[in-house]
Amino acid sequence: MKISPPRCASCGLPFQNFDKDSEHLCGNCMQQMPPYSGARSFGYYTAELSKLIQELKFQGRKNLVGLLAPLLAATFYDSWDRSDFDLIVPVPLHPKRQRERGYNQSELFARSLARYTAIPYSRALLRVRPTLPQIGLTDTQRLENVRKAFRCRKPQEILKSRILLIDDVMTTGATVESAAQALIDGGAGRVSVLTLARATKS
Repeated sequence: MKISPPRCASCGLPFQNFDKDSEHLCGNCMQQMPPYSGARSFGYYTAELSKLIQELKFQGRKNLVGLLAPLLAATFYDSWDRSDFDLIVPVPLHPKRQRERGYNQSELFARSLARYTAIPYSRALLRVRPTLPQIGLTDTQRLENVRKAFRCRKPQEILKSRILLIDDVMTTGATVESAAQALIDGGAGRVSVLTLARATKS
C-alpha cells in the first residue's frame, strides 16, 4: 500500500488524522529533529511489499530489484527533482554480512535510482562494525545498535554535497540517522533519505 500525505514533514511518518494538504511534525521530530533534512518512503512494510523485500534480502531474488526500483524512482519524483541532489549513497552492509548475502540490496536500489535520475552514485559510506539485525530490538536498543556504526570513507567526494541516502526499509529511523550523521560529519552539506518501505507501529 502506497504512502500518501498527510505525513511528518521531516521523517515522513504517515499521519491518520490530519488534512492531507497540511504539514506537521511528528512527536519525535518535535522533540529532536533528525540529522537528515527529510525522509520519504514508497509504501508500508506490510503484505506483498514486505514479502518481496524479504525475498530479495534473504532468498537471493535480485531480479526483484527490476520490479521494485521503479516504485522508488516514482517516490523520488513525487518529492524531489534531480537538481536537488549531487550524489546518491546507499546504506552499506558490514563486509562480513555482504559476503554472506552476496550483495547489498540497498546498493542495488541506489544504483538503479542513479540510472533513473542521472544523479551520480557513490559508495561514500562504510559500515565500520557489525551490528545485530534491527528486527525485534526496542527503540533504545536500535539506537545503540547502530550508534557510530558508519564512517565516511570518501570525505573529499562528498564535501558540501547534497546527498540522497538510500535504504530498503525504515522503521524507527535509527539506521538512517546514524548513516546520515556520518555523512554530515564527513562534510556533506545536506542529507535526505529515501526508502522503499516504512514499517510503522500498530
